[in-house]
Amino acid sequence: MKKIIIISIVFLFPNCSTTEPPPPPDETKPVLTLSFDKKSCTELWIKLTTKDLTLPSELALKQYNPTGDSISQSFILNTKDSLLYIDSLFPNKTYKFLITMQQSNNASNELSVTTMDTTSHNFSYQTFEFGEPLTGNSSRLYDVAIINENNIWAVGEIYVNDSLGQTDVYGLIHWDGNTWEKIKLWYSSPLGGTFVLSNIRGILYRNQNEIWFAAGSIFRWDGVSTNAQLVYSRLSLPDPNGSIEKLWETGNGNLYGVGNTGTILFYNGTSWSSVTSGTTLPLTDIYGKDDNQLYISGAYTPEVKGVLLKGNSSQFSVMINSEIISENELFEKLYGELASVWLDDNGTVYTGGNLLFQYKNYKWDYVRSLPENYIGGNPGASYRGFISSIRGNASNDFVVAGDRNTLKHFNGINWQQIGLPYSPASPIIWYSVAQKGNTVVAVGDYGSKAFIIILNR
Repeated sequence: MKKIIIISIVFLFPNCSTTEPPPPPDETKPVLTLSFDKKSCTELWIKLTTKDLTLPSELALKQYNPTGDSISQSFILNTKDSLLYIDSLFPNKTYKFLITMQQSNNASNELSVTTMDTTSHNFSYQTFEFGEPLTGNSSRLYDVAIINENNIWAVGEIYVNDSLGQTDVYGLIHWDGNTWEKIKLWYSSPLGGTFVLSNIRGILYRNQNEIWFAAGSIFRWDGVSTNAQLVYSRLSLPDPNGSIEKLWETGNGNLYGVGNTGTILFYNGTSWSSVTSGTTLPLTDIYGKDDNQLYISGAYTPEVKGVLLKGNSSQFSVMINSEIISENELFEKLYGELASVWLDDNGTVYTGGNLLFQYKNYKWDYVRSLPENYIGGNPGASYRGFISSIRGNASNDFVVAGDRNTLKHFNGINWQQIGLPYSPASPIIWYSVAQKGNTVVAVGDYGSKAFIIILNR
């Protein structure tokens, strides 16, 4: 039998103290109000606000199911305003809810909410290879930006032989809906000389005339000329081993850069400044809704360590440290590297590397819908490789990508490999994935060649 599960009753608003005496008994009737907060395919978050309710109070939540039956669950309310979490629901179904007081016939308004529908796993795809092994160099792509299905940018290092048989390198390619164009950019070094901009690890597309790159230092390109402007040199970082590997723009236009040795930079539109990170681990990904809700992940392969930071332009602090753990520490610590971080539309934080975790309702857990995504599972039944990147549209439509050709889409209920078949022996490694609308693009390498897959739904 399906049950209503109230995982937590969370403070939404602080209770205000008062020196006024309570009203006489029976003169003030308590008011209970239910309102919608957020939802997924199988979950609902409902706000409960009260007025003139004596606390603590025993209440009952009644759920009317689309099948016509109903179930109830009693709970003790200790706060004036709370958030109720309900799971085990079905996608695209309408549920109705009512709160009643156990001590009287007083009841809240009836709230009707329809859960989200699942999205389709049905993607068509095409793949592309770049680079020539005869150069003696391995080509690969590290990051990708989707503007629309006919305007896609990817960065990395692509080695080819020119007409004279000399090795040439490109750091940028562009998709116009029909073909990929290799673009060579140059920059002037502060130490003297002009060099080809390659080995680009991060791209930030602001508009067609302003594209930023992270390649140890930070560069800006006007989208037209053959030269990129060096706007921040890694030589200016406090740590000589520091670098910038990824870039992020918040909704108000501020820029952030993250990289090795716990490096975080903030750009306010005029100048760059260093931000305290609280770690010296390499930082590999950044994601956030605004300047006050930013998350940064980090991974250190030799020691299988990871870190997740939370903060703003003033300071970041360590939210979690992850490392090698024993069986009896499974639910006390997170395991392994944390190479990527992403937030869905409900504010759930996802981070992954060796495993995939989520932070929901103020606690961490494995993403249990992903097969074998936990310590102690059957190691011979692997359904995925190391997770390098997480991106998507919403809680019912996102993708994880990594090695062994791991490219898995979550539709709100379950996961499915998309594009080429998954194989534990696959040499394909995806370093970054992006999703916008019905378009997904992953970039990485296939042996010594750079590799791209474009998927459309």
